[in-house]
Formats: sequence, structure tokens, C-alpha cells
Amino acid sequence: MIASTVLAQESKMKLLGDFQEGWEKSWIERKFYGPPATFEVVKEDADSVLQVTTNRSGSALWHSLNIKPTERTKISWRWKIEDTLPDDTPERKKIGDDYVARVYLVFAPHLVNWRTRAICYVWAANEPTGTIYRSPYSSSVGIVVVQSGKEKRGDWVLENREIVKDYRKVFGKAPELLTAVAIMVDTDNTNRSALTFFDDIILDIPKPEKPRSVPRVSFNTITFGKKTISQVPFKSSRNRLSFRRSN
Repeated sequence: MIASTVLAQESKMKLLGDFQEGWEKSWIERKFYGPPATFEVVKEDADSVLQVTTNRSGSALWHSLNIKPTERTKISWRWKIEDTLPDDTPERKKIGDDYVARVYLVFAPHLVNWRTRAICYVWAANEPTGTIYRSPYSSSVGIVVVQSGKEKRGDWVLENREIVKDYRKVFGKAPELLTAVAIMVDTDNTNRSALTFFDDIILDIPKPEKPRSVPRVSFNTITFGKKTISQVPFKSSRNRLSFRRSN
């Protein structure tokens, strides 16, 4: 799949939400050990949304990109959960590293390996909202808790994040290229099940500001310059996505 490249005149990219025929060609599945999650486009009122179901399993949908984020670059999305994992899930340990909803931002280098840096926004079971910590599997992945607990289960929640600001909080400096956005539901470590919905994943990439004109002065002119994972393709039917499993 060819990565999406943002041109200067573009201001917004809707990565998920239209669900027109062929939309799934922009996404690939990345699998973990065990059976994959089930991804299905369903109707909710007059809207189409992506439903993700896991049963002691987990996998992600991955959208490749090639974007240099600026201070004003943002990402937004909507998500809804049926329930969280148990309140006593040890989310900072490998045995509890499961979340009913994740949104990943992956930064250069592009290929998934231990040197790849990523921000993982999660809907946690018990870690407080606003908490930031490293993944128990890799210090190059920063977990950012944006929702926590059961209070908002069953409700659509809109999230808006400033990418560079969050990256600095996690890694202490500005990022290079944003190479992918991914959504994930996983319950493989805790042997649980989950039902989660995603919609309207949008990158907001403001147009570059025009250089300000510099007035001339009469005396002197002043000039200013300016986990082991495998990848498989998937097929779609009219309303349902089915994934081909690797042996």
C-alpha cells in the first residue's frame, strides 16, 4: 500500500468515517498472537461506524502516512465502548497490557520495530485520565490515558489531540515524520472480550502561514528571513470485513 502524502494545500484528511466502497484499501491489518479481532462496518442511526470485537484476542488496523507535523497539527476521532476491562487490571504490566480502545500515532522510522516511537492513546480501566507512562513491552511507546473507567461507556466521546504537544510530553522533543495512524482493540493478555466502535478519524493539517511582509524604514532597511506482529491484506464484503489469517 502506498503511504498517503499530504500536500501543502491540504488542511484536513479524513482517515476513517466515510466508508465508501473501497475505503478498506487504505488500511491494513496488523496481527498479534492468537485469533484476530473482527472488524465490521455497521449502521448506527443514519451513520456508518466501525465495530471492533475481540474475544481473548487483538489486532490493529493501520493507515500509512508521510507527514511532517507542525505545532498546529491535530488529530480527532470518536469512539465508544461497551465496557472496560476489570477495575483491577494491572495496566502497567505485561499481563495487563490490554485496552478496549487504542489509537496509535506512529513516527519514523516507518517499519514496526523496537526503535519506532509511538503515542498510544487509550481508554483505560483504572489508570487516571491524563496519566502518561511507557508501555511495559517497549520504552519507545508512550501510553496516554485520554479516557478511563466506566462512566462514559455506551456514549460516543469526541477526542481532540495536539500531536506535537503530546509528543513532547512523552519524548521531550518534537517529532520527525508521522508515518501511521492505527486503531486497536486487544484483550489477549487478560483473556477477556470487548466491543468497541470508532468513527471520524481526522487529521487537521493547517496550511502554512504566509510570510509577513516587512516594512521598510527610511534610514536602514532591515531584512528578515525567515509485540511480534505480522501483516496481512484483507477483503471486504458490502458491510463486513473478513481477514485472512496467517498460519
